[in-house]
Amino acid sequence: MDQSQLHPRRHLFRGNSHGVAVHIRRPEKYVLPVQGCSALPFVGGHHESNVEAKEHSKYISHGPIATSVHGDYVDAKEGVETTLGTVAFDAAPAETRVSSSVKDLVVLGRVRVGLAAMGLVSRSGEGASQPSIRPEGCRLDDVRIDDARLKITLAEDFYCECDTLDKLEAKHAAGLSPDHECLFLPSDSKATTVTGFPVANGTVRTTIVQKIEWDGAPHPTALIYGNVVRVPNFGKIYFGEMVITDRTRRLTMVRFQLGSDAGGEVTGGGGESGVGTIPPT
Repeated sequence: MDQSQLHPRRHLFRGNSHGVAVHIRRPEKYVLPVQGCSALPFVGGHHESNVEAKEHSKYISHGPIATSVHGDYVDAKEGVETTLGTVAFDAAPAETRVSSSVKDLVVLGRVRVGLAAMGLVSRSGEGASQPSIRPEGCRLDDVRIDDARLKITLAEDFYCECDTLDKLEAKHAAGLSPDHECLFLPSDSKATTVTGFPVANGTVRTTIVQKIEWDGAPHPTALIYGNVVRVPNFGKIYFGEMVITDRTRRLTMVRFQLGSDAGGEVTGGGGESGVGTIPPT
């Protein structure tokens, strides 16, 4: 048996999603095991998890959490034919879907996110072309800091249009509207502005958040910087961070960098999706 028959080229499914994760580093060490987590093996398949509402500690509480991942051939008939040898394992289009939903996330009793939800759908490209990866069902609803409410506008349609890294780069080169320029983050952590297409080592840092504004009276001390809100005596809140490569996209709907009496990190509603091949060429 030759090498191509022994180790045929096939799709490599990439998909995972998580609900809530907490790592407090001071004044004490407190690690909350990930609440809600789903992942795919490289052959694809399906997994989902559901977690009930719970108040875990003085640091964190949440409502219901649901995560899911699914990876398979787009056409079930072609999937059967791969097992018969009539269709090559890497020839039938493959699709991966991931999703996460977190309700009523409360951090340090001061910040509440009524709903953080995300979804990513990836579909294999033809030949060596990049897979299409688009967001689906992303939401940040009823976000409140103390008594002030935030209104967060997402740019899901933009990333559905720019569903590959190549398309994203071409869109950037053609010129962006002010509503879309804000979606790109500097590739250098020390830079304050984005110059050119901000790719570094094949990776682009972006946000799905198009605008954050106060819905009603503003918070007396919190300040908005793009997709980030800085809250004195609390820390920083990062909304809708997305990391894009030519084969994957990873989206986190909300991340807390705590910097008050409590120091540490909290994330809510995230996942990664992609489709590649093994061997890669």
